[in-house]
Amino acid sequence: MTLLARIQDSSERLTRSDRRIIEILLGQQSEAVFLSAAQLAERAEVHETTATRLAQKLGFSGYPELRAQLQRELLSGQDAAARMRKSVAKVADGSYLADLVQSELAALEQLTRCVAQGDVDIAADMIVAARRIFIFAQGHATSVSAFLQRRLDRFGMATVTLTGRGRDIAERLTSLGPQDLILILAFRKQPRDYAAVMGHAARMGAGSLLISDLAGPTMVPAAGHLLAAPRGRSGTEFQTPIVPMTIVNAILLTIAGRHETQVVAKLEELAGLFDRFE
Repeated sequence: MTLLARIQDSSERLTRSDRRIIEILLGQQSEAVFLSAAQLAERAEVHETTATRLAQKLGFSGYPELRAQLQRELLSGQDAAARMRKSVAKVADGSYLADLVQSELAALEQLTRCVAQGDVDIAADMIVAARRIFIFAQGHATSVSAFLQRRLDRFGMATVTLTGRGRDIAERLTSLGPQDLILILAFRKQPRDYAAVMGHAARMGAGSLLISDLAGPTMVPAAGHLLAAPRGRSGTEFQTPIVPMTIVNAILLTIAGRHETQVVAKLEELAGLFDRFE
């Protein structure tokens, strides 16, 4: 069981101090694997016993076992990065393009270890089964959500965009029902309106799907289904959009593959509409 999965399973019981520790563990992995429990707590500016209590909350015997798990996962990622470096060895050192390609390829290989096709199948079936898909995204996530919504519209699915803040979102949620799905894209940290959207979905009996990065497993309340993977190098400002975009494309291709008859019929209908409008 990965550290991300353990965090997600315990998300409801995580304290603010726990989350500060997790931000360091996941966001600064290459440094965190060398820190003692006391050093990690000091960096997170929490009580020195917090790291040990968090480890036990996540099902480890103590912090050393948690750190060993983190080391194993980091080494796995470094192996992938090493293979990618060989792929771009012919590019001159110091090239931004070469460095970006290396980082993107390593992030994509890491994605295959974090998200299984079975998880994508579940997400695809949730979307197809929904009467309407309410798509919630803020900040940088809106570019990915716009692409997803347009593709789902082409598949003949009814989508509703939850844009703006507070009252704007609430107005669009008034018709949410038990046959609908809340689809959230959120990166880096929990959006301000996330808890309110998820709380309303639970009260209405609607399903929920979250596409995220390392922040996903810590978001509260937890989504009904989560697809989450790191978005590139930890501890850096630049986090690639290629990982969530690849997750979205995988969902779309899975929908087309698992529900081919329905999707093809809608695309053919759309082609006819295009001809009439042109």
